Amino acid sequence: MPTYEGSDMQAAIAEGLRAMHLTRDEVTIDVLEAGKKGFLGFGRRAALVRLTPNEQVAPTKQPTQVHSTQAPKTKEAPVSGSAKQESEVAITAKLIAYLTAITTQIGTPVRIQVTHDHRSSTYHLKTDKQGLLIGKHGKTINALQDLAQTYYDHHMKGKQTIILEVGDYRQRRAAIVNHLADKAAREVVATGKPVFLEPMPAFERKIVHGHLAANRHVKTHSEGQGNRRAVVVEPGRIF
Repeated sequence: MPTYEGSDMQAAIAEGLRAMHLTRDEVTIDVLEAGKKGFLGFGRRAALVRLTPNEQVAPTKQPTQVHSTQAPKTKEAPVSGSAKQESEVAITAKLIAYLTAITTQIGTPVRIQVTHDHRSSTYHLKTDKQGLLIGKHGKTINALQDLAQTYYDHHMKGKQTIILEVGDYRQRRAAIVNHLADKAAREVVATGKPVFLEPMPAFERKIVHGHLAANRHVKTHSEGQGNRRAVVVEPGRIF
């Protein structure tokens, strides 16, 4: 796949989108070089990105309109939501730069690839120090994810969940959380008493609530404040 260069990541991504005639939601971004401003003109490096068309859009974008030099310009200008598209591109580039700077400072430099769906954006952090970046019980990656979500919410009004992934950590962690939920449900059924799970971030508590929603023998709710908030599993209507 071709790579695109710019003075910063926002410019490099915008250049790639223009060249490929695609929108931000139709590509996956792989940051090859975050770029560097330098000091007094010294040490400056351009940003370099690779844009890969998502599989579902690749076939529909091939018919070219190169026969008319005016057609692409007049067609692209009036597209509704184009301003929002540019802002999404901008915030993605800024958030990548933000995460790149933080992970470099804590000694776990990363390359970042971003994928999107309707309600979430997943930032895949690729590093040789996965264990250090994840941290004990996921504390480091969860803290970074909170920072990334706060950064996004501060700049954008739209509802979008930001997920940071390292390898397949989220998938493995979800399996562990489901196991803890099942174990707690069995204990509640056996004893008739509520069980308090360990404190979890909001997205993990949501996994527990969803996993046990179909179990009529138990019900769930959350208690506590901040990072001490935890799921409580208690007897349901049918016991």
